[in-house]
Parts: sequence; structure tokens; C-alpha cells
Amino acid sequence: MIPFTSGHRYFIYTGITDFRKGYDGLFGMIRTIMQCNPLNGDLYIFTNKRHNQLRMMVYDTGGLVLLCKRLEKGTFEIIKSESSSIKMNISWTQLMCIMQGIKLKSIRYRKRHNIVENKLVNNFVN
Repeated sequence: MIPFTSGHRYFIYTGITDFRKGYDGLFGMIRTIMQCNPLNGDLYIFTNKRHNQLRMMVYDTGGLVLLCKRLEKGTFEIIKSESSSIKMNISWTQLMCIMQGIKLKSIRYRKRHNIVENKLVNNFVN
């Protein structure tokens, strides 16, 4: 199983994905549309039109791994890019919030000494 850690990079595709695509289709989207290397160990996240399904693709030792999650009720919060960017880099914390159904804009962080982390969170929420 792929460990989700804060040491990895996570990219969410901001468009809608046709989930009839399998490994090869998503691999092609990562290479051509997102202009990334799917074999570098980064995790790529896709959603369907109704936002009730997520697919995540990552390269693990020896091959590609495709992870899927379908909600029986409700939808995933999808991050909208302020620019017209095709992909958006998100943090591990943001991914975990999306997976658990936590609204990202309603998150309030308590004051801590780590100034750099707080600036990153404030830039994302605002």
C-alpha cells in the first residue's frame, strides 16, 4: 500500500475526468495534459463529473497503482484554481480533508510557532 505522507507531492487535476479511462488513459492525461512525469512518485488525483468519485494514480516500486474511492452519499470538495491552471499542487493535509469530507474553507488553525506552515495554510484558505 502507498503511504500518504507529508513528504510526497500531490497534484489534483482541476478539470473533469471521464472515469472510463483506466491506467493508460490516466497515464496519458498526466503526461500530455498535466505535463508531468507519472513515474516520479508524485500522486495524481482525478474526480468525475458528479464529484462522488476520486481516482489517484501513483508510481510505486515496479509499477503504477490506481486507487479509487466512491462515496455512497455526498460529494468530495473540489479545489478550484484561481488561475486557469490544469493542475494544482495540494498538501497532504488538504488531501486528507478532502478524503474525510472536511470543508477546507471552514478549517481554523490554532496559533502555533511554525510561521512558514501557517502562511501556507492561510494562502490556501483565503
